[in-house]
Amino acid sequence: MSTINGGVNPPEQHDEGTILGHPKGLFLLFLVEMWERFSYYGMRGLLMLYLISVIAVHQTKPGVHTNVLEVAEMNAADGKIVDAAQVRQVSILAGPTSETPPTAIEGIASGAPVLSLQRLKRVPLASKPGEFEWVVDEGPDTWPIVMAGEAGEKGSFQDTEVRYNIINNGSAAVRCRVSMLRDGENTSYFTVNRSPGGVTTDIKPQSELGPDAAPTQITISANTHDSGRNWLQSDASVLYGWYTGLAYLFPILGGIIADKLIGTHRSMLVGGLLIAIGHIILGISGFGEMAQSRGGMSLFIMGLAVIVLGTGHFKPTVSVMVGQLYRQGDPRRDGAFTIFYMGINLGAFICAFVCGTLGEKVGWHWGFGSAAVGMLAGLALYTVGRPAVLRGIGDAPRSDTAKLSPLFLFGSLAVSAAFAAAYHFGAMDSLNKAMTSIQSNKPLSIGLIVVLGGGILLWISMFVAKNDPVDRGPVISIFIFMFFNAFFWLAFEQAGSSINVFTEQNTNRTIGGFEIPATWFQSVNAGLIFMLAPMFAGIWTSLGKKRMNPSQPVKIALGLLFLGLGYLFMLWAGVIAKGGVAKASMMLIILTYFWHTVGELCLSPTGLSYVTKAAPAKFVSLLMGIWFISSFIANLGGGLIAAQVEKIERGEIKMPWSFGGQADFFMLFVVTSIGAAVVIFVFSPFLKKLIGGREDSTPEVSETVGAREDAFDDGGH
Repeated sequence: MSTINGGVNPPEQHDEGTILGHPKGLFLLFLVEMWERFSYYGMRGLLMLYLISVIAVHQTKPGVHTNVLEVAEMNAADGKIVDAAQVRQVSILAGPTSETPPTAIEGIASGAPVLSLQRLKRVPLASKPGEFEWVVDEGPDTWPIVMAGEAGEKGSFQDTEVRYNIINNGSAAVRCRVSMLRDGENTSYFTVNRSPGGVTTDIKPQSELGPDAAPTQITISANTHDSGRNWLQSDASVLYGWYTGLAYLFPILGGIIADKLIGTHRSMLVGGLLIAIGHIILGISGFGEMAQSRGGMSLFIMGLAVIVLGTGHFKPTVSVMVGQLYRQGDPRRDGAFTIFYMGINLGAFICAFVCGTLGEKVGWHWGFGSAAVGMLAGLALYTVGRPAVLRGIGDAPRSDTAKLSPLFLFGSLAVSAAFAAAYHFGAMDSLNKAMTSIQSNKPLSIGLIVVLGGGILLWISMFVAKNDPVDRGPVISIFIFMFFNAFFWLAFEQAGSSINVFTEQNTNRTIGGFEIPATWFQSVNAGLIFMLAPMFAGIWTSLGKKRMNPSQPVKIALGLLFLGLGYLFMLWAGVIAKGGVAKASMMLIILTYFWHTVGELCLSPTGLSYVTKAAPAKFVSLLMGIWFISSFIANLGGGLIAAQVEKIERGEIKMPWSFGGQADFFMLFVVTSIGAAVVIFVFSPFLKKLIGGREDSTPEVSETVGAREDAFDDGGH
């Protein structure tokens, strides 16, 4: 990826006509990148929420659609149901009206359960007209609960919420799992306390409750918004991890294609078109019956694949073109990247207010479609403005290779279609079963980890030995920083998966009667970077002048320390929302993102810019590619870890601590992040010796502002 460092002398005409002292082309690229980030983060914020959302009752075919509510008493030690017979089942029916009336299905209370259900009913408050309260229903225990209405008419479904008290008639606390049965291919139409997967909570005996203490209450709600894909959260997290991980991996190939064949200009056009087409496919996959069919889901998978390949073409190009606007040594270069990176964060900030609002308030696929509009807007601006302000920038290295652009465009679409076909016909299911089988076989999985880890260490040792003695220390430091960088982003990228889902299901987001969309919180990080990045740039500059600027290892340690501090607020939120009964304050989510952003701004200077400073010249490109791979591993690993949140919540995976609920999951990142920070602090003197004189003590402003994109866009450094 030779163009990663710029390295061209642009025509003099690009210095004619400036804005704020910079070529006008810079601001065109600013807008292009802003709209690309708008589309990427806008869709990403919706992805998990859409995949796990249950089917909307008004979008079902006429007929009777049944779910069974299960209240299972569990063994607190291993998270397993005490006795399969000790289960209280309540059939809940819903569906558009049809000629066949719902048939009563009796609830089952077999075995000798300790817990019982007490149905509630909603009654108007005489003292506050228009408001209601829930009271115990003293009438006959009638089952099933029926929610009926007209097909396609949201407003025709009334009383789409049912509540119960869970009563513990025993003498000791009982852990229970309340969920809709999801055996096999069962389709869910209801959530339990807003969670499609159900909730796990401990129920105190009635004798231990004070006179004013309310019993544990659960809320069963029908989906009257828009149908999602009804996936388990674990499966959705794995897909999310693969999607975000591959978006970091494919730019390696895209950079090579741009460098050697079609140039950054055409590569960016190919990537932008693919990204827009991918989002259009996501929108189309929700039309009509496709919204709930396997064919529609296969089309959705194709859209994700197209976006990933498009990102591979797009991401390695725009920042390189920024660098190509300036001659080597031009003092305006750093300021240019500062301006450019503000476009990245501006796009990431505004996307949730458009894509997220449309997705959560109107329909999921409206949100996906609006992301396509953003990318098309960026391409339109670029196409119109390039002849005037970017002429000659990003041309192909050879004129005869420029004609290959359509090949990569249509080839990417064909590859994506083939991948979707493989998913449709079950190839991915077979792969998932094979991976599950390996994970369940502990000796085999441990053996594979040992062999893979040993192979990686052996290759690193051999690679380090190839370098001159003076270069070996800095090269070793690069690999160490890669490891901890991946460690950081693995935890940080829970923002779009586990934290995003927790925000949607377990926080009180209502202000003055308006419920803030959960996706809006995805913009907090970008907004904080806008506010805090200039301050951090000033701090590093001031400390550098005083020769007190922290070393690279210390900055990594600070980043991990603040990341762990942020997860303390998620731990707090998880404790409050344990069992899904109470809702945590949204301020805890905001504080989490605040400290994560502070950590990001501390750690961001350790991106590819450090590789360009410390790596031997002959291995710069190779080490950059490996850094991309570490980002891929971090994002994929983050998704795989997020897939375990429900197992940890249920107690199936035991942690060394016990706060209950999802708090146990978030505590994992408190321990690992702060623990890793301590390790780096302890070994920082050794790491500084490894670095030697390669470290630049004064970080560039653009590195700080470009926090989240340093794995792609440090091309100008």
